[in-house]
Amino acid sequence: MGIRFYADNWLTASAGVGLLRALEHAGYRWEEFVKGNTIELDEGVFNKLGEVYGEYLLKDLSLEKFKELLKNRKEKFNLYNAVVYEKINDFFSNSPLTNPSGTKKVGEEFNKLLEQEKSEEELFCEGKTLIKDFIKKQFSKILGYERSSKMCFFCKERQAYEKDKRVKVFDSTNFTPLAASLDTLENFFWEGKSNMYLCPECEIFLYFSAFGFLKTPTGTYLFVYTPDLKNTKRMNDILKTEGDFRSFVNRAIVEASKIIEGRKADWLLRNIYVVEIEKVGEAQANIYTLSISPRLARAIKENIDKYPESFNQLFGLFLEYIYSGRSLYEFLYKILSGFFYGKRYEKLEKGRDAKLIRVGKSFKECLPYSLTYFIKFQEVLNMEDKDKVSKQINWAYREGLEIRKIYEQSMGKEKADKKIEVISYRILDAVRRRDTDAFQQNLIRAYLEAEREIPYIFVEALKEESFNRIAYAFLIGLNGKGKDEENKDEGETEETLG
Repeated sequence: MGIRFYADNWLTASAGVGLLRALEHAGYRWEEFVKGNTIELDEGVFNKLGEVYGEYLLKDLSLEKFKELLKNRKEKFNLYNAVVYEKINDFFSNSPLTNPSGTKKVGEEFNKLLEQEKSEEELFCEGKTLIKDFIKKQFSKILGYERSSKMCFFCKERQAYEKDKRVKVFDSTNFTPLAASLDTLENFFWEGKSNMYLCPECEIFLYFSAFGFLKTPTGTYLFVYTPDLKNTKRMNDILKTEGDFRSFVNRAIVEASKIIEGRKADWLLRNIYVVEIEKVGEAQANIYTLSISPRLARAIKENIDKYPESFNQLFGLFLEYIYSGRSLYEFLYKILSGFFYGKRYEKLEKGRDAKLIRVGKSFKECLPYSLTYFIKFQEVLNMEDKDKVSKQINWAYREGLEIRKIYEQSMGKEKADKKIEVISYRILDAVRRRDTDAFQQNLIRAYLEAEREIPYIFVEALKEESFNRIAYAFLIGLNGKGKDEENKDEGETEETLG
């Protein structure tokens, strides 16, 4: 019997995906090691994991990048820290692989090489060897500890080991985002004693979890978890190759739909999770886990490729809203609050929703038509008739533009802007309170001022199911760009309105 690892939750699955990727990079056929959600390695392969880990860790270190590091190095230069920390320190802070007391020696050894007359090519090869040898040494050291009588929490078939006269338990060194200090972690357990005992083999296994996550341009880490390890690897390979997370979500849902055809589709979809890790401190992180419902999967499949590029900075937050079931009308309200009440938010606290307000504040004079995308997406989630909804939203948006145009022609732009500002405040407040009477009264005043008959479309706005979409679309149009709208949005609007 070989060495077995079990990928039965998102943490161990991320380690499983990382291990399979590293084995694949080393030239192994990773499929041969997978049996359901179990990875089984013979002792020969297991004993090479230090080498496999080091090779995968260094796969992106080219000679050119190495030369750049040497060129920009400071007086106290540590090659190990420069190369390794950016890859795994967020996941295993102060672990045997990142502890400064250990890595310092590697840095000193490399600096001795720098003092010798060696070419950059020689330094490159010998520097990589130093890093790989250090990792192999740490893995061997872990395996050399004496075993205890406690059974490993993760595999439940090997004994945990003892270190510093204590039985080793899972802590922040094994996966920093999920665990604080050992003392803090123990607060979660009965009588303050952790029962998450850890064997040497599973500890080494968990150190591969960093390779399962994708680092985004915003600095967060993403991982897709499904109940099946092979499909989990497949989904995360898609995430890795797509690059653009929006493209990944669209393709992943399509791929998932192929995988889960049949009666188990609903159950499997509900068990697909997107895990996002947001680092908020040196050894602190927020972790968000989001599931996908069949309804959401259909909405994503049909509409995600239309997501407006101008709001790419909000894409992660958009996904969080729809995955967690929060209404996109809340999402929109915060953006519009930033636009209309920007002065109230001079001192914005850090936070995910504060990002929405900042985006609203960034619109100097007008609101973009692309905001209506969020209305349409929410209505798809509400299972409303897609064509009917789209027509209503575009009509309401156009009506807002028309009222603005009439005001500007009759009273000049400056007075029109002030008039529209007052109306917008009142309508936004009515929308916030879902007060159809207040919305109706302000609508009547707006159309009387414009000497224009109120279109029948607004009768629909007084109905519970139609209120938000029509009110928000009208408000965006009332504060829209008109003739200065982006060409793309103009074309889409005109085509829909016919």
